[in-house]
Amino acid sequence: MVSAAMSDIRRRLAELSLELPVLGPPKYAYEPAVLSGELLHVSGQISRTPAGEVLGGRLGDDADVRAGVTAARVCALNLLARVDDAVGLENVVRVLKLNAWVTSTPHAIDQPEVVDGASQLLIDVLGDAGRHARTALPAPILPQGALVEIDATVSVRT
Repeated sequence: MVSAAMSDIRRRLAELSLELPVLGPPKYAYEPAVLSGELLHVSGQISRTPAGEVLGGRLGDDADVRAGVTAARVCALNLLARVDDAVGLENVVRVLKLNAWVTSTPHAIDQPEVVDGASQLLIDVLGDAGRHARTALPAPILPQGALVEIDATVSVRT
């Protein structure tokens, strides 16, 4: 039987026309998520679509805020998929902290607006459990040329 919390989350995903991607194992020597007590630490998720395309670019150069928001939303979906794989989304108590990096030129200042794409998606899907503290920083380059990368610390029921 599906729990009410899981049912609500799946309903919200469907209402938003969103599907969690199926993510494979990491390519390198790390864990996609590590559970310690009631804290789940989720490794960095880049802006890679389910089709395997990395949404890249550089804010202030060949990527604008709109492209960044799209990339941040892709990251957030990947993050939710990792959480679901690790403990199940129905066990999320609250996203505590979101760290985000946006590939940017030295003069680009709209990283917080870009990262709001991820923040808003987490709130839309998880409700109040998706509200979090956050850091949004520029980066000169991210893995595989990604425009955005996020990681998170999530409080979960064990």
